[in-house]
This record gives sequence, C-alpha cells and structure tokens, in this order.
Amino acid sequence: MIRSTIAFGLSACAFAAASMASAADKLVVYSALDTVESASKAFTQKTGIEVDLVRLSTGELLGKVAAEGNNPRFDVIWVEGSAVMSRLAQQGILKPEPGLADNVDYTELGRKLVPESQAYFPVSVSTTAIAVNDSKLNGVTAPRSWTELAAFAGKVAAKDPNLSGPAFQWLAGYFEAKGVDAGKTELQSILTNKSLSGIQSGGAVNKSLITGDAALAIQQDNSIYALIDKKEPVSIVYPSDGVVAIPASAGIAAISKHEDQAKSFVEFLLTKDGETAMLKTEGGDGYFAPVIKGVTGRGARVDNTSTWKILDDKTAATNETEWKQWFRDQFVP
Repeated sequence: MIRSTIAFGLSACAFAAASMASAADKLVVYSALDTVESASKAFTQKTGIEVDLVRLSTGELLGKVAAEGNNPRFDVIWVEGSAVMSRLAQQGILKPEPGLADNVDYTELGRKLVPESQAYFPVSVSTTAIAVNDSKLNGVTAPRSWTELAAFAGKVAAKDPNLSGPAFQWLAGYFEAKGVDAGKTELQSILTNKSLSGIQSGGAVNKSLITGDAALAIQQDNSIYALIDKKEPVSIVYPSDGVVAIPASAGIAAISKHEDQAKSFVEFLLTKDGETAMLKTEGGDGYFAPVIKGVTGRGARVDNTSTWKILDDKTAATNETEWKQWFRDQFVP
C-alpha cells in the first residue's frame, strides 16, 4: 500500500476557488494513475490549490472506497475504467456536475465517453490490445484477432480483472462483443496456463512477456507503447474483432466539502495544459491517447480511436461481481 501527500508551491495565477485552499484544508484526490502526480503539481502551480494525494493500486483503492461507503474521504477520484465509475455513480458516491463538460474541447471519442449524467469525466483514454514478443514467435505469424489467440494457448499472459480496472473493462467489452457464453468459451481456449492468465499487475504481465514464458499478452496499449519506446522486441496488434475504450475518468464525491476546488481540478485535467502535464509521466500511464483536441500522444503511439467501441457501462457494472468471480475461478491460480 502506497500513500503519499504532495503539497506544491503557490502561484499568483489561480482559479476563482483558489482562495478557499489552506495548508490545513487540502483537496483530497484518490488515484491509481501515475499521471496524477504531474497533473496535481501543474494544477497547484496554476491555481494555488494544494492537493493531498492518495495513491494506491486500483484494487486497493476501490477496496478503500468500498470500506468508506457513503462517507468517502476523497474529494476527487480518478481511475481507469468507465464501468467502475458508473457503479460508483449508481451507488450515489459521485455527484453529477451537469455542464462541467459542455465547454471542454474534447476529441470525437472523448465527447462520446462523457456519460449523460456527467457524474464522471474522461480525462484520457487507452484500450486493450495484443502485445507480441516478436523474438518468441519463431517465425509464426502473429494473431490478428482475439479469436486467433487460441493458436497460442498456454503462452498468453493476462491481468486479473479482480485487481485491475482496465482488465475488467476489457473483459466486459469482450463479453459485449462476443456474447457472454461465447466469450467465456473462447477465453477458456486461450488462457490455458494459470501461471500466466491471472497475473496481478501490468508490470508483472510485461515481465512475463519479456523475460518469462509468455509469447503474447492481453495488455493495455499504453503499456505496450512504453515497452516499444524502450526498444523491447515487442509489437502491438489491435484485434480485428474490436477493442473497447478504457477511459481514465475523474469524478467528485457527492459529499465533498470542497466542491468548487474539486470542479477546478477536474476542469484543469480537461485542458491542453492538464493533458500536456500528464504526458510528462514516466512509464506506461504516460502513453495514453489524449481526449483533448490539439494534444498528441507520446512515442510511437498512433491512434485511430474512431473505431474503438464504447462499453455499455450499466450492463458491465451490473455484472461486475459475477464476471470477476468467473474469471477468478477459471484462470487465477
């Protein structure tokens, strides 16, 4: 468990809510994303609003939120996966902020990812693709679809959706595209090696791909681009049978005592300055696809996000517990 408190220096330039901040009364932001540090620093420098930053893994963070119930201790939560955020909104943990996104200069995909309730807001986006270690294929043609992964059964690594918001978003999107029963059958033909199929983190998936027994991985594309940027022998395949968008979204607690400051924070994230600050992040989280017009992703990233599918968040949230348990029973050692 990691917890860090970051208080950054004051700036003369501030949003209207900046005067409300004091050293003893900071904006509390929960996040599982590495991008939150650079974004929070830039926000404080611009506004003078200080941030108390709580960083945990996705599983730990959502466990903490669940334990806090109807009395969340955060003002803003920022995590990956619209299904997860939809569930928090349905539970009344998040407060709708109608109009907050109206003047944001979103890309076409970014605008589509804004929920009708405006209870949470896409800040960046990624998807799940197939990572291929070209040095381990021994001349065999890489798969071009999820279905073709079955030819590599036993050599495919994947994250456990019980511990990863992005992995659950992928699983829910997989079931939406294939049908639940057909999707389950297909995954059972692909993820036949439990030592690879229920890995706890994206970093461990990468390790298994580069140094372990996996030749391929079902992996978040920003992580794949980070490996490519490091000159690892890795290539990326966007499966022809479709990928689902994984927005990293921010929402405001329904009982936040710092609503104006929280709105200022979210509004800052949805600007060129906010996204540019996030692009300075080291590691996979910094290789996201921007959702603000005029911002370009890092490294080798090339996006055609117009083909990415939008998840039915309500259905995914409704079935979250059942689908996660099924994956654990089938694929986690």
